[in-house]
Amino acid sequence: MKPPLLTFVGAFLAALVLAGATGARTSSFQTANCNVATAQPSASLTRDGALNYAYVATEEGYQWGGGCWNNDDIDSSYGDPVGVSWPQGEGGDCSGLTFKTWRESLDTGNAGHYYWAPLRNVHGPYTAQSFKYGYGAPNGTVLKSAAGAMDGFASDTHVGMIFFRGATGGDDIVEAKCEYCGTDTWYRTYRSDSSYGGIRRLGWTG
Repeated sequence: MKPPLLTFVGAFLAALVLAGATGARTSSFQTANCNVATAQPSASLTRDGALNYAYVATEEGYQWGGGCWNNDDIDSSYGDPVGVSWPQGEGGDCSGLTFKTWRESLDTGNAGHYYWAPLRNVHGPYTAQSFKYGYGAPNGTVLKSAAGAMDGFASDTHVGMIFFRGATGGDDIVEAKCEYCGTDTWYRTYRSDSSYGGIRRLGWTG
């Protein structure tokens, strides 16, 4: 028996949509959207400004080794392969988000402030472990008990920044967490986790 016409039409349209989606992903998010513009030197670096930059990046994607997003609150490359950079998807990873939010230089010996536009594809020279041990001129460590807004916590494998300091042992942390988590704010207990150390961007101006 032949299938009903509506069933056939529905299957045909679904096939077209799937083909279109497959075709769209042959061009990566980074290739289609990101740039290599020069960072803009900035005289100031305020905690409020950094907090706003990180907040606008929430609900974007996660790309291991990445650093480019479009601030539309949609993960344009959700479900890409995990732990590899070749999909060139949307979003930063944990250290890339921190690097851009903290306005750091690609030169590890330069502690100046450099604004990176969201669509500028840059990860920076630091890993989570680099931040944990205060590697690089702009980075330092801080007692976890003294860490405040836009300071952070880093382990050997992950870093997040304090969005709002909690009063009961945890904090709201803004972080690029994983491919299926994306970038957002979550309540975390990194402050009391012995695998995490307190970190601070040096040179805040306000």
